[in-house]
Amino acid sequence: MGGGESAPGFPHPHPTESYWQLPPHAIATHRTTPQLPTSTTFDYVIVGSGVSAAATAYKLFSRDPSLSILMLEARTAASGASGRNGGHCRPGWWLRFKRHHDLFGEEEALRFERLEEETVQDIAAFVRAHDVDCDFQDVETADVFLTEEEWAEALEVKRFREEVQQRRPVIRARMQLDVRHGAEARAYIGTPHIVGSVTYPAHTQNPYLLVCRMLELSLARGLNLQTNTLATRIVKAGAGWEVETDRGTVRARRVVLATNGYTNALHAGLAATKFLIPARNQVAAIRPGTNIDGDPALRKSISVEDLATGDYFMSRAPGLKGEGDVLYGGGKSLSETGERNTTDDSVVHADIATYLKHAAVRVFGREKWGEEGPAVRDWTGIVGYTPDKFPLVGEAPGEQGLWMSVGMNGHGMAMAFRCAEALVEMMTGGGEPEWFPRAFRLERVLTKKTV
Repeated sequence: MGGGESAPGFPHPHPTESYWQLPPHAIATHRTTPQLPTSTTFDYVIVGSGVSAAATAYKLFSRDPSLSILMLEARTAASGASGRNGGHCRPGWWLRFKRHHDLFGEEEALRFERLEEETVQDIAAFVRAHDVDCDFQDVETADVFLTEEEWAEALEVKRFREEVQQRRPVIRARMQLDVRHGAEARAYIGTPHIVGSVTYPAHTQNPYLLVCRMLELSLARGLNLQTNTLATRIVKAGAGWEVETDRGTVRARRVVLATNGYTNALHAGLAATKFLIPARNQVAAIRPGTNIDGDPALRKSISVEDLATGDYFMSRAPGLKGEGDVLYGGGKSLSETGERNTTDDSVVHADIATYLKHAAVRVFGREKWGEEGPAVRDWTGIVGYTPDKFPLVGEAPGEQGLWMSVGMNGHGMAMAFRCAEALVEMMTGGGEPEWFPRAFRLERVLTKKTV
């Protein structure tokens, strides 16, 4: 599956076919102008066309419809991680609250939780306001635990989180976590081997269709989208910037890198820090087992928190294309490299594919799952990880007019939309919003500053 050649660090020209991208959207190969507009100096050139790029363009146009914005996409529209994930739209990082507190302090931990929750809420509001046809479903999501040790640690994090929230009610997240133990959890979730569960509101969706709709709204306002146009180099040119591509050179007053796991290829300074690590995630779509129909777990989105393989899954709801398909992600620990330091999403890892095909049986048990259904599709996508698990957002120090929102750590649907809001606020002169986590600042890496 896939194949072909690509320059190191850049998007592969022939990625695996994502479940979400079949059939391709009407704007998949869109070029607003047949020729690359090399004689125009744009207000902004945005590199990338995933959720970070699409949200940035949408929010810029919402503030000023007269802007000139050019978007460069190396492959087809929304063909990166945003169109290749597992279909979840959930906050979900409450388990890291103590870690965030210890690393960045109480206020930053609370700011992050609030941003994460409000990002998911903002996406839901966007979908409803624009009647986006992206299979958006309101669901209950569950973090489930298989071992008493991990369950006890999770309960301690929850207790600590609530203690801090009571002291700081003004900036705390509003999300309530519902806890169930033992037999009650097993009956409620529908998985027979868990020792506890934590549930809260979330969503599932076709992320590809969401991002393509964002792009369509900006196209209607004047966005010039150039797909299959690889940005190869960014150069300071007077008061602005030049972006060299495989089709010519374009110019802008400001450049936004919304390139996530591919950013090192375009910014040597960031690459030199080795702080942003590209990695390959993998998902499989499988048909459900013969005995599992009607199980409550298939009406939720699930994250199995104490498996080294990092399993998560959801099921396509009745009435949707692929009804009943189970989308199962994880398995990176089966790779000798952890699938890190690669930008090649033209292949799937054979051992991970085998694991994902049979993983549901391990979670539900053979008796409850029944006879296994066939695999529908395997695909991969490139994400950008950082050691502290926070994104990199802001203007590059010493490089006026060069901005980034990258490093979403596989959690972009709960961070990218609000990060784009903060980025636009900063680019348009409003400064850093009060609600924005200082720990997301790009300068923490490029200048070694801390919060």
